[in-house]
Amino acid sequence: MKVKIILGTGREGRESERVARYLLRRAKERFDAELIDVRDYKLCYTHRWKVPPEVEDYRRKMLEADALIIVAPEYNGGFPGELKVLLDTLFEEYEGLPVGIATVSSVTGGARLLQELKLLATNYRMLPVSWVLFYNVGELFEGDELKDEKYLERVERFFERLEKYATALKPVRDEVRRELR
Repeated sequence: MKVKIILGTGREGRESERVARYLLRRAKERFDAELIDVRDYKLCYTHRWKVPPEVEDYRRKMLEADALIIVAPEYNGGFPGELKVLLDTLFEEYEGLPVGIATVSSVTGGARLLQELKLLATNYRMLPVSWVLFYNVGELFEGDELKDEKYLERVERFFERLEKYATALKPVRDEVRRELR
């Protein structure tokens, strides 16, 4: 099973990077997992109308994905603009893609962001199936390791649900791949 993990902010000092790298490490224990960093996609449609070549790379990655994980911080009650721009580069390629959402925020854990991303994913015809909210990341991690036992259980259930739906939706994803290639 191929899982793509989008790190949805390019800001310096991003706490969500710790979460994304942790989830990547854990995902690699059970899946073929890859990190997609929004920093690697310089997308700006306000100044040009040609689609940059890196979008084709992103498209290929989404077509091979059996599941997607979005890791993003909550900024002012919403999600980072660069995540929205990246997601907006495609549409049909997302159909039937189960998505797990990991939000990062100090006080709320990203509860408002979770609601927005679930709605956005549904609009793209993805299926939001699993989520985990990371509160106060600086206190949750010791180095690169998650130290809160409750979170270890939540992350395990997060992956289990994602795998369950990716397996169930595999025929849909295979049909989408055939149609779009």
